Amino acid sequence: MATDARSSQTWVAVVVFVLGAFLHLPAGYFLRYARVDLLPSPGLFLAGVPLAIAAALVHEALVRGKLYAALQLALPAGLAAPSAALAGAVVPLAGRLYLFPVPYVPFPVVAGHALMVEFVLSLGLTWIALGTGSTRPGTAALAALWILRMAFGVRFHGSALPLLELAAAVAATLLVAKVLAEPLAPYRERLLGAA
Repeated sequence: MATDARSSQTWVAVVVFVLGAFLHLPAGYFLRYARVDLLPSPGLFLAGVPLAIAAALVHEALVRGKLYAALQLALPAGLAAPSAALAGAVVPLAGRLYLFPVPYVPFPVVAGHALMVEFVLSLGLTWIALGTGSTRPGTAALAALWILRMAFGVRFHGSALPLLELAAAVAATLLVAKVLAEPLAPYRERLLGAA
């Protein structure tokens, strides 16, 4: 019975992470800061879905699996998760900058914003891996994130949508922490020196 509750808690964390990461789309649309199109590039979507799944599988196994385990042994308590999250943001950042260029905005601004968003989302994925003890839920969340990114074309007006996207990324990560509060408690206690 406890295993079923833990399993449902895991998938609730995945769902709230993915939905939270896209809160900026309806907010931007209703505030008239964004135009959202469904399947703006069907070819990219069809080719990208299997690639997103395969890439997420490899990425999570390497970053949240092997790299995190190595960092946990090498770094003081509390530094392994953010370090793995920063490393885990690199490939999604490169993919985002390549697949979804933002015209008429200076590249350093686009790259800086994308780095912040990808780091926060990567931290959420790290917490999913820590709270569940597996890279599989994070793989599902990362693949879903990229599949939905390819499914929705977003054109924004002004600086409100990028700020909303960063707020949505923070919300997604905090929702994961809320849903997985009990399984993440030992890590928090270790960081604070209680254990």
